[in-house]
Amino acid sequence: MGKVEKIGNLILWSLQGFLIFLLIFQSSFALPLAGIGHLHPLILHMPIGFGVLLLGLFGIKKHLASFEVLAEFLLLITAIFSTLTAIFGLFLAKDGGYETSALDWHQWSGVAVSFVYFIWVLVRKNLIVGAALGFIALIFAGHTGASITHGEDYLRFGTQATEITSESVVFEDIVQPILKAKCESCHNDQKTKGALKMNSIANLMKGGKHGPIWKAGDALNSHLVQRIKLPMNAKEHMPPLGKAQLTPDEITILTLWVKEGASFEKKLGDFSPDFQKLIRPAELKAETKVYDFAAASESTLASVNTPYCTVYPIANESPALQADFYVAAKFDPKTLSDLAQVSEQLVGLQLSKMPIKNADVNLVSKFVNLEKLNLNFTSVDDAGLEQLGGLNSLEQLAISGTKTGRSSLTKLLPKLPALKQIHVWSTNLSAGDLTALRKQFPKVSFDAGYIPKEETLQINPPILVNENLILKPGEKLTFKHTLRDVLFRYTLNDSLPDSLQSPSTKGSIAITNFAKVRILATKDGWRASKPIDVRVYKSQFIPARMDLLSKPDPKYPAAGGSSLMDFVIGAREVKGVPNFTWLGFKEADLDVIATFEKSTSVHGVTLSYLEKTDSDVFPPVKVEVWGGESPDKMRLITSVKPVQPKEKSGYSARGINIPIPANPAKYYRIKAERLKRLPAFVDNKGKGAWLRVDELLFY
Repeated sequence: MGKVEKIGNLILWSLQGFLIFLLIFQSSFALPLAGIGHLHPLILHMPIGFGVLLLGLFGIKKHLASFEVLAEFLLLITAIFSTLTAIFGLFLAKDGGYETSALDWHQWSGVAVSFVYFIWVLVRKNLIVGAALGFIALIFAGHTGASITHGEDYLRFGTQATEITSESVVFEDIVQPILKAKCESCHNDQKTKGALKMNSIANLMKGGKHGPIWKAGDALNSHLVQRIKLPMNAKEHMPPLGKAQLTPDEITILTLWVKEGASFEKKLGDFSPDFQKLIRPAELKAETKVYDFAAASESTLASVNTPYCTVYPIANESPALQADFYVAAKFDPKTLSDLAQVSEQLVGLQLSKMPIKNADVNLVSKFVNLEKLNLNFTSVDDAGLEQLGGLNSLEQLAISGTKTGRSSLTKLLPKLPALKQIHVWSTNLSAGDLTALRKQFPKVSFDAGYIPKEETLQINPPILVNENLILKPGEKLTFKHTLRDVLFRYTLNDSLPDSLQSPSTKGSIAITNFAKVRILATKDGWRASKPIDVRVYKSQFIPARMDLLSKPDPKYPAAGGSSLMDFVIGAREVKGVPNFTWLGFKEADLDVIATFEKSTSVHGVTLSYLEKTDSDVFPPVKVEVWGGESPDKMRLITSVKPVQPKEKSGYSARGINIPIPANPAKYYRIKAERLKRLPAFVDNKGKGAWLRVDELLFY
């Protein structure tokens, strides 16, 4: 075991050295790979298992002939994995969203675990003491980690279920337990994703970084409801993939609670009958449907289930099956055709937002016992829909968001004798069509969504797709919307866009340089959305390097000249946390040379800077651009004097475009002169101002 032991010790020493390096430079190091910290929860189980096994060995010591060899090997393995766990924990902490105090306790207790086992690997004496101390440290580190993940009260036992009556306070007895079980683990005092805490009424009312999470009485435009109803594979879906998901009933409860006022004091008896029936289903006289067909075998069920299609019984002991398809990008028509193996048992089919075509509907028509079919937001049109005729058991049909018209429904509905409800909002049906269909088919309930009389609904604002608002060459500013056929109107000069006359786009805007973009969504039959405002930067030409000729202040060194071309927007400062996204100048002016690989003809330069006059941070008073084929022989191309603020203001990231004549140059030198004397409206008048910049872009 000598060779293995040497290799193990070499790995351990290397990892310990790397861990110490990260601890020293944890405020400034960058992640080697985005999301790498998410391996921490996976790896942390290894030292726990090995640590427990190591301590347990001493209970059977007398029965092991090679106890010392085995114990030392386990100690070495435990030390290696505890060090790896601490390293990946530091990576995970870089993602942010954790309360500092709780994170510090967990971080240093985890580091202590690795140090204890490392020390005993070196000492090799009194192994039982090292095993015991390591186990105690593991317990403490595990407790602090669980407090961050699940909340401080995760060890509370014996919680008694509350009996729900008409006098029950809905928020306290129904809504809050849902939030606590499904949301609070990521939104508490220790772990605060999106700057949102959900562990108290005060924190819920405060909201997160996007503001309030609901609008009382307006579920449609409430951030909370929008997020929980997104597809599972959507990046902004909540709870995130991998966490315990809300059940359909829980989603409905939260939606109705918001829709009916989001009251913290209102009792169940004061809510609508629909809400009360949802909460107290035992009071409904519902009969369990009995089916006369046999259940599918376990092997057949296993063969039709895939990672993107779940087939399961609708109730215990019932032979009837429901099939749900997930992730449109992974849809395979063969999976749908394979359901022929359970065509007799299939009573529910969920194909919402799947890329199915009219030809696929022919497969669906073979499921003769189908009772519920969801085709919302698919490509199925009138021709495809007509193939469903003959589904004599179909009771519910959802075709919202499809291009279905009145003529196809007029032909189809007589062929669906059991149909009770059809969802048709956002289709080609007009109000007149709906009136005629309801009159023609009085036994069918047509759900066309909530459309108040004589009122046009306002469409939701656009959704920004770009994660980084510093666009690289060839990259466009991109938007999307949850509805189809939406037209976006925009302006690039910070003015309010006109919903009829402003430039339009279906989803992307070509940006040439720094711009204040305002964009709103429009759609026929809807009121234009509220605009969203975006400050976007554009880089058309990327230099090979940037070198500072002046020295930044030690408080804001960033990464030197390279930070001006790292495509990272400067971040707001957090008290007590070093900020390495801004270059700051207090005693000197900005002076930097950008070097291209060859002579490049640019149209202008964008300087991104911070204005925060209540902290003495001002724009430059003058910016000069020099160019030439040699750093020693450069000529002044242009100079500008940015507008200076006239009153005290808070944090405002800004940009200035400096056009220059299109003369090729290999070297460009930019000088930005800071304000030498602060104006009278600030506290430190007469002293020198700060100049803080984060990006220098060429367009």
